[in-house]
Order: sequence, then structure tokens, then C-alpha cells
Amino acid sequence: MRKLKLNTLFATCTLALFTACSDTGNNGPKLVEAKIAENIAANINPLIWSRTPITNLEGDTGASSGYTFYDLNTGSVVDDTLSADWDIAFGGTTILANSGNGGGVQLVQTAYADVETAPESGFEANNATWYTYTGEAPSGPKHAILANENETLIVKTPDGNYAKVEILSYYEGNPDTDSPEFANLQTRPASKHFTFNYTLQTNETTQLTHEDGFVFFDFETGEMVEDSLSSQWDIGLNGTDIIANTGNGGGIQELNIAFADLDEAPTSGYVAINKTWYNYTGEAPSGPKHAILPKDGITLVLKTPNDLYAKFRVVSYYKDNPDVTSQAFMNIGTRPASRYYTIEYGVQTDGSTKFE
Repeated sequence: MRKLKLNTLFATCTLALFTACSDTGNNGPKLVEAKIAENIAANINPLIWSRTPITNLEGDTGASSGYTFYDLNTGSVVDDTLSADWDIAFGGTTILANSGNGGGVQLVQTAYADVETAPESGFEANNATWYTYTGEAPSGPKHAILANENETLIVKTPDGNYAKVEILSYYEGNPDTDSPEFANLQTRPASKHFTFNYTLQTNETTQLTHEDGFVFFDFETGEMVEDSLSSQWDIGLNGTDIIANTGNGGGIQELNIAFADLDEAPTSGYVAINKTWYNYTGEAPSGPKHAILPKDGITLVLKTPNDLYAKFRVVSYYKDNPDVTSQAFMNIGTRPASRYYTIEYGVQTDGSTKFE
């Protein structure tokens, strides 16, 4: 077990005392200390990935003539075609790489989910073999462009990073290609509208998957715990997953009660993991896009291996607890790194379920 210090692997965890821990004066439960733990680094890996598909990116349609140039880092279309700001471009059935600025693309015979590392050679300026043209197929839709299954586009970006791209659809709205509407050429949605997933590595390595593994935190001491099998840790963090130490009798649950209003922990209903403490904004019409934001008015309650009870809420999922309404946060390119938890918590150390 070790304390978090500046420049350690798990960044900084500072504790700020909000209320003093004191006896109630009538031998009842002690008041709970409210503390803040900042920048708990939950399995940091500098990957950017599209949690929901990028949809209807037009490539050489009537509304978008020629190629559409796309920056994987910011998730946006780029107008300056000569710049190094774009990574891939879509036009008809051809996908370009920014080879003029050192980029490249290639197709590998591996399913998107199974691509763990990018090749370091074999890149070309464009690819037009990612799809199958059905022609006069004896079954299925005729004269359709369908993305090849179990194949993935690998992109080398101008700044020396790597990405994997999964083309999901070539048609507007990502339609069901088995439907009668798609089979009928008269009712088939417009073509040249790309829907795709991607994962981008931003530290110039070829790794294209997140490493598995949790980091473990002890509420009582405010310290990280390295021994995952011990009873010393209370919560484990990995990406957006929060686990309890169930192997040693712990548990977690989510309550629709604000942190400050939660006076008592339930004695039952605990589970091993929570994945619902946040909202993912996606393509939100307002506010930050593709952000992880804690839900308002909920509190996570924990039963610890020591048969104590704690309550906590996630204040922020981003480094240094940034202002999520700021322009810097709104812009994905300048948004602080994710997977850095700031949490407010309190643990009842006398075995009571009472927090006040």
C-alpha cells in the first residue's frame, strides 16, 4: 500500500477536510468526514475512440462534391485539404490517407474488435478494397456497396499516430441491408453516406486496445492499494467501471439521493460493479459532445471489507476537474485527459450505517 504523490503512476490524490469528525455527544454515530480525492488515474491509456458511430459523413454527394476530409483527433471535418490537420478523406468508394503529410492507410484481414496493434509498414495513399459490390447477386441486395466483414482499415496519421477504422455502412442512416426497403433500388437510401467506428492512439505507439486492469483505492487511508487480492481496498476503477471489493465482502449500489442528503446507508442491495453513474453526451445538440459527465443527484454507497459503510459521488472524470461548460472542454482537441477521477466521499468508521 502506498500514498499517492505528485508524478507517481497514479497522479495526485489530495484530501481536503470539509467537516470535522466529532462525536455526537450522546454516544451515537460519529459525524462523517467529507473528503475530496483528486486525479485518481483509472488505467490511463491515451486512446480516443468513437463510442457511438460517426454517422452520415457525406463523401462526394450532391451536397458534398469531391472528398470530405476528416480529423480523427477532434472528430470534425477539415476544410484545408493541403494541411496536416486531416487524417482520412471519403469520396465515392475511395478512402484517402493524408499521404502528402506523411499519412497512410491499409486494409487488414482482422475484425475491428480483434485489432490490437497497428502494422508499422505497408501503408498506401488510398484504399478502395474495403467493400464488396454485389452486382447481380443471386440472393441479397443487388448492385449494393457492402463493407467487408472481418476487415479493418488501419490509418497512419500525419502526426505519427495510428488508428483503426470500421466502416459500418455506405448508405444514409446506416440502414438494415437485409430489409425489403434496401433490396428495392427505388427505396434504398442514398449512397456515399459513411457510418464508421474508429479508435485512435495518440501517443505514437501502435497499441490500439485499452489495457485491462483496475486501480484500487482505500477510503479510510486515502491511499492507493497495489495488492488486488487484499481486503485493504474499497473501490476499483477502470475506465468508467467502478467495482467493490466483493472478494472480501464488499459491495456497491447507486441511490437517487444527493450526496449531501444521504444520511444512512442501506443494509442490503449491494452488487459487485456500477456502470451507470454517468451520462455519455454523444452528439448532444448543446453542451460538450462525446463527454462522460456524472449524473446529478445520485450517490454511490459502498460496503467495505471491514463491514463499514461509505458514500461517494464522482465529481469529475477529467484531469484537474475542469469546467465542463468552458470552451476548452467543449473542444475535444483541447479537452483535458479522461480517466482521472475526482470524487467526494465519506466513510463511517464506527460500523454504523448513519452518515450524520
